[in-house]
Amino acid sequence: MKNNIYCTFDLSKSMSQFQEKVTKVLELTNILEWNGQTFKLREKEIRESALILAGECIALLLHNLSKSQEFLHKTMQETQGWWHNKTRKHGCKKRQILTVGNVVVT
Repeated sequence: MKNNIYCTFDLSKSMSQFQEKVTKVLELTNILEWNGQTFKLREKEIRESALILAGECIALLLHNLSKSQEFLHKTMQETQGWWHNKTRKHGCKKRQILTVGNVVVT
């Protein structure tokens, strides 16, 4: 699998890239030369493409949650018991999260 892939936040583009890649893998060419290894390689390519698509979807979900004021308010309420007495809100901090399929979301 490739190194980290930066998310696009564009589900249509991700679906299109997935479809393009998998369509090529599904082509039945040189059937007489196929063996177990050929099948295994195609299976691996399909699985990796599917994981990348799943990672893009998860990245989009995380992005949408991080922009939701309602969700941020809920998370603050639920974690307040973990705060130290002198804990203050210092605003949001950027973090990078690596999702399934090696998709990075900031």
